[in-house]
Parts: sequence; structure tokens; C-alpha cells
Amino acid sequence: MATNPNIYVSSVHGTNTGTSDTSFASVQTGAMTSITASSVYDNLESAVAGASMSSGDIVYVADDHSTSYVPAAQVTLSTSSARDAVGLLIVSVDAANVDQYKPGASETLNSNDSYLLTGVGKIAGISLKNNDNTLHAGNTCIWTLQDSTITAQTGTGDAPISMDTDGSILDLLNVDLVFGATVNEIPVGNAGRLTMIGGSIGGSAAGQVFSTRYNGGANIELVGTDLSSQSGTIMVLTTATDSDIVNVTLRNCKLHASVTLHDTLLHKGTRFELYNTDDATSDEYHRFYVADGVGSVRNNDSTYVTATEAWYGGSVKSSMEVTTTAICSKVQPFIFEIPAQYVDLSQAASNVLTMELTTETAVTLTDTDIAAFLVYPDGTTAAQPNWVTSGKTVGAGNYGVDPLAAGTTLTTGSLGAGDWTGEDATSPNFYKMVLDTSGDAGQATAVSIRIEVYKASIAAGKLFIHPLLTLS
Repeated sequence: MATNPNIYVSSVHGTNTGTSDTSFASVQTGAMTSITASSVYDNLESAVAGASMSSGDIVYVADDHSTSYVPAAQVTLSTSSARDAVGLLIVSVDAANVDQYKPGASETLNSNDSYLLTGVGKIAGISLKNNDNTLHAGNTCIWTLQDSTITAQTGTGDAPISMDTDGSILDLLNVDLVFGATVNEIPVGNAGRLTMIGGSIGGSAAGQVFSTRYNGGANIELVGTDLSSQSGTIMVLTTATDSDIVNVTLRNCKLHASVTLHDTLLHKGTRFELYNTDDATSDEYHRFYVADGVGSVRNNDSTYVTATEAWYGGSVKSSMEVTTTAICSKVQPFIFEIPAQYVDLSQAASNVLTMELTTETAVTLTDTDIAAFLVYPDGTTAAQPNWVTSGKTVGAGNYGVDPLAAGTTLTTGSLGAGDWTGEDATSPNFYKMVLDTSGDAGQATAVSIRIEVYKASIAAGKLFIHPLLTLS
């Protein structure tokens, strides 16, 4: 490890090529040029070689640092593998005031070697490029990137980041990932977890954005990320049976108008969720979509309760269109939640929640084909959860529907013919699911209703749920 915790890097001023440890015990102030040049490293590879940086160290890189070189091997950032370590901080600083954060530093590796992230660390304000994979997440590493651009400049199959090792965790905050070729992808697997907050995925329009081609599954979440340049497939599953658990979630993101969201989802463990995300052409901020190998639910703006308000506070009215696959059953139900809503369950006179549905004539529903579940705070002890269901249960206090009963046809809805816009043209069914909390009073709270669908092979355009609850 470094003799002292403070390490300085500048391609403009530094002359230490990694021959010695010239770290400092105390934080330096003033301009980078005020530090003896031989005590400042000329690039990150030199700093790794000379200072043997490790957890607890801080590497200060001048914001005017800009260099391109061929490393001798992978540039390993952090050498500790302990996940409970303090971690290594590599930060771009003002060349005129080296104790102050200022994004702008950059490095380019003209190599087949990459920056290898191990242990725990954070890179802030430093942009990195390479001709191959640029950042490679090592086994069980936990790293954060902030305010930077990570670029894979050229090469087939090269990625800005690669997460193909066991249990790696990357958090990207305002980070732009740039593809250099259309055949590139970002591999995430082996139980890796990638989170992007803000930033973008740009450059060439990759045929596939995320590939989970490695065993062990993956979790990917993007919030407020711009993917509008990516017209390929966001979630690619490249194994024939796809036995791993893969979850991809997009929130408040911007998409390309021709994007494909995912490959065929083969089972309950492969799930794609999209909320408040659309392309600029359609500009449907309220869009949502949830799918796994058992079913899917999405907003439908052609079929909705005519007299209702828009459920999300906008102008476009919408319903929730549900489909299921052949493997949907009481063993593998399709599960999702409706948008959370504020309701007052403390009033004895108004403690029944109702959800309206409509189906095509041929699609009949029983209380063991579909059920709604509500968990809400107890009226006396808020920390005590109470729950009710619209489904057929056996005995008191049991959760879930009777897995053997044929079920009873759902109650006819309060809404009927003409109350829906876009309802089935012949003789549609109108149903409702009722959640009665009168047996155990609750409190005023925001609730989210869990829907479980057990009926197989419901085709698109056959089942619609009104997302707004009625309290009576």
C-alpha cells in the first residue's frame, strides 16, 4: 500500500513514471505545479506501480490531465478484495487548487488491456477510453463512477464496462457510456448488479445494449438515463434455456423510437420493468410495462373507463392491459402492482376498495383466475400489517388463493356497456374485484394493490384493468 494516503497525478506536471512511492501524509493545497514534479505521477498506471494504492488512499488527478498510452498490463485500481473496506477514491481536482473537486481529467489506453476494478472504490470526474473493454469489474468488487464518460473507442464486442465476474457491483452517477461499434454490448452476469442514475448510453447504436451471456444472473437498474441513440435490444438473453435470474428496470428514461425492449422471457426469473419511460416521438410519460416469462402488463391508451380521470395526473386516459403465457398457473402466477394511491381506510363508512375490469366475451374470470391483495397499516397499531384479498381463500389468515378450487365467477362490475372506451365490440364481460377492510380497520395511507393472475394464455387485447380504485 502507499506509504501515505495522498497520491497526485498530472500528465502536465508529473514526472514520476512509477519508480518510487512519492505519496504524501497530508492533503496538499494550491496548484499542482507547486508540488515537486518528481513527486507527481504522470498517469494512473505509474501511480499504481509506484504507490501501490489501496483502501483509504486518495488519488488526486489534475483536471487538465489528458494522456494516451499503452500500459504494460491491466491497470489495476485498488488491490484490496475486502467488501467492507473504506475504499479507494480517485478524483479529478482543480489543477490550480488540488484540494477542490473539478471534473475534467481524462486518460486513454491504446491497448487490449483495461482498467481493472477490484475491492472497493470510487472514480469521480475522470473520463476513460480504451480500444478494448475500458473498465473491467473484478470479482466481488464494489465501485462507484461519477461525472465521467467511459468510452470503448473501437473493436468488435468491446464495451465501456464489462461485468463478467462474480458478484460485481457498479453504481454509475451521471456517467455517459459510449459504444465505438454497432456490434458492441455491455455484458452483465455472474450475479452482478449495475445501477445507472442519470447519464446516457450513446455512441454507435449497438445491436444489443445489455447482454446477460454469463452464468449467475444479473440485476440492472437505470433511472433518468438517456438511451435515445440505442435502436437495438436493451435486454438480451443469449443462453438457450436462460436458467439464471435476470432483472432489468428502467425508470424515467428516454428511449429510441425503434428500440426492442427484450428477448423472449422464458420463465418467472427473467423480468423487465419500465416506468415513466418512452421515446420523444410518442412522449408518453405515463408509460409502464412489466413482463416476465409468465405474463405482461402495460398501459393501454385505447381502452379505458370513459368518465374517469387520467390515473397519473396527465391528460391521456389509460388502462392496464394484461396478457399471460401458457405456463401461467397457480404454481407460477403473473404478479404485478397497480400504481400506488392514497386512500383513507380509517373511516368505517368507507373502507371497501373496488377495482373494475373488462374482458372479451370468451375470457371469463373467477376468483381463482385472478386476485387482488392489499396490505395496509392497522388502525390501532400502524406497524401491524393487515391484509385482505379478493381471491378465494381457505380458513382464516391464509394468504393466496385456493390452489385446487375451480373458483366462482367474479362479481359483475359497477360499470357496464358504454362505460368503457374501446371495450370489446360484441358482448364484453364486466367484472370487479373487491377488497373489504371493514373487518380490520386501517389508516389513511398510500396503498399499492398486488395483482396475481393465474389464468393461462390470455392474449393481448382480452383483459383490461381500471387502475383507479373506488373507495366506498
